Amino acid sequence: MTIEDVIKEAAARGVTGLPEPSKLTHVRVWPGASQWVGEVGEPPHNETVGDGMFDTKDEAQNAALKAVADGRASLIAVLPADLASMAGGWPEPIVSAWDA
Repeated sequence: MTIEDVIKEAAARGVTGLPEPSKLTHVRVWPGASQWVGEVGEPPHNETVGDGMFDTKDEAQNAALKAVADGRASLIAVLPADLASMAGGWPEPIVSAWDA
């Protein structure tokens, strides 16, 4: 099952406080002025990570990937065991980046 499917199934079983799925599957990194922005999620559900600005592209991407990993761990913690066991099959997050 995909992350999206797992979240839908968990919601159908009454699990509450579930995240928007794209915040666990998509990372965006882009230049902003002289620094870099890291985001998770897809519009309109995207949000910046950390304080929003990083000195390097790698720092922004690593912070966003860590936010996805932390979000996935939090999701797994609230899932029923059969759904949590699906996590091993989830693909790596999709990373979109724009160069300065």
